[in-house]
Amino acid sequence: MKFGLCLPNAQGAKHVRDLVELAQEAESLGFNSVWSSEHLFHTSYVEKRLGSAPYHEALTVLIAAATVTSTIRLGTSVLVLPWHHPVRLGKMIASLDDLSAGRVNMGVGVAITEDEYENLNIDFHNRGDVTNDMLGAMRSLWSEDFPEYTGSYFTFSNLRFEPKPVQSPLPVYVGGNSIAALKRLKKFGQAWHPLSICADDLSRIAVEHQLIADGFKICPRMVVQFLNEPSDRPLTGRKTLKGTPGELRQMMQLYAEAGVSEMILNPLINDMSQMREHMHQAKEVFVF
Repeated sequence: MKFGLCLPNAQGAKHVRDLVELAQEAESLGFNSVWSSEHLFHTSYVEKRLGSAPYHEALTVLIAAATVTSTIRLGTSVLVLPWHHPVRLGKMIASLDDLSAGRVNMGVGVAITEDEYENLNIDFHNRGDVTNDMLGAMRSLWSEDFPEYTGSYFTFSNLRFEPKPVQSPLPVYVGGNSIAALKRLKKFGQAWHPLSICADDLSRIAVEHQLIADGFKICPRMVVQFLNEPSDRPLTGRKTLKGTPGELRQMMQLYAEAGVSEMILNPLINDMSQMREHMHQAKEVFVF
């Protein structure tokens, strides 16, 4: 199994340069990927977590990281597609893929922060349909010299669009466990990117929807915390990676058996020295 790391752009890290340095260190330690998250406002639970601390913009962090790394993959976990326009976002992602020599994983989702949608003057209730339209539009932009697309929300034709991504297809990681999200994965994605899901539920969904048989990668994002004492909760039912090193290694075996090819570790730490200690401990515990 490969391992990725959530950069703490969503945890109140003070400066973007701190996040970039973490990405460099993650690459040197052998992590397969680093990931940034997206919120635009300090919505309710974000403000509760961060107060006035910054939530740095997801793609800015990855663009900066791309310039000082060479092998580690760069992922979004996740971009909230209804907050973007497909042409501008399609160009940004394609340019980042060029800058990084084909290292982008575009994780996408719809978010549940209705107050944030309201402040952006974007309809919350049709966010799934808009997301699907966005993905259809970007597929056209990335594959046609003169893209033509007519959707419910976006339409364009007769103008050249460049650049195209280095990767073809550029990997789309679809977040969410709902039926709508899994349909989105089947139509537009290359990988399933669930959040905080226990091994039992992940295995059940993967089997019910034939994800492995149909060639989809499974790449969950999980909160991780190293404990000194074992928990009394069953390993198969834990929705977070909280346990002793021995328990966590057992959990990785369960996730591997369920079809997970890469686990994205989310430490929920904003202190840079603590984050580095955690990264080194992860390498020792998970042996990568």
